[in-house]
Amino acid sequence: MSTDMNTAATETPRRAAGAETTWTTRRGALAQSATMAARSLASIKHAPAQLVEFFMIPLMILLSVTFFMGGQMMGSWQDFLQYAGPTIIAMGLFFAITSTGLGLFGDIKEGVFDRLTAMPVSRFALLAGRVAADMVKYAWALLVVGGVAFAIGYRSGGGVLGTAAAAGVLLLFLFAASWSMVLVGLTAKSEEQIQTWMISLLMPLAYTSTVFVELDTLPGAVQWWAELNPLTALADSMRVFLDGGDPGGEVLALLGWCAALIAVFVPLSLRAYRRKLTD
Repeated sequence: MSTDMNTAATETPRRAAGAETTWTTRRGALAQSATMAARSLASIKHAPAQLVEFFMIPLMILLSVTFFMGGQMMGSWQDFLQYAGPTIIAMGLFFAITSTGLGLFGDIKEGVFDRLTAMPVSRFALLAGRVAADMVKYAWALLVVGGVAFAIGYRSGGGVLGTAAAAGVLLLFLFAASWSMVLVGLTAKSEEQIQTWMISLLMPLAYTSTVFVELDTLPGAVQWWAELNPLTALADSMRVFLDGGDPGGEVLALLGWCAALIAVFVPLSLRAYRRKLTD
């Protein structure tokens, strides 16, 4: 009896110590991720053009498609802007996640990761820091391009809360999707391969979704694909918030896609990084 009590008394502090160590490790990884993000953002001081690059693509897509194609699609560019303006911005920012892979590839090529891995830094923090820094840039680009959309006539029917919710689901999706580009950046042999990834996968996803048009206007043969497309879930979720509607299945579908992207690409990215260290 006394032996069992002594064993239990010994194991209890061990469990507590183990739990405390786990929490400390996780907290340390988050702090290191923030430090790596700050390091990445610090490069803006030396290359402020990065801020322009992040919002230029979505801005040009918004203006060119709205003014030159919007009238043909919906009768007037104003109606098109009201329907598709926010989702076009989302599409432009979706294309911008390529910069995560390119930036990571550049860090590896320049030996930045070789220097950092010699330090007591979490492997997750090195990757998460890059993603977190890019999320700040996405938020900046969203603010700028969203302001331009407002200036040329877009108005949200969901008010401040609906607009904030739409921005929130967009940034969540960009965070999840960025991890796919982390994997690409770790495994690519050249910058051209990363650009090819965008052309061969990201662009087809965008143009076969409901970013520009309503689902029921698509041919029946492709509607099934558009319904499965994660960008359709994103576009529909943004519209329900911006129109002041009640969120439902479209938001659940988007959250499911975000969870799946994170669950798949975060472990694969960490595995690819470990493999690169041993090469």
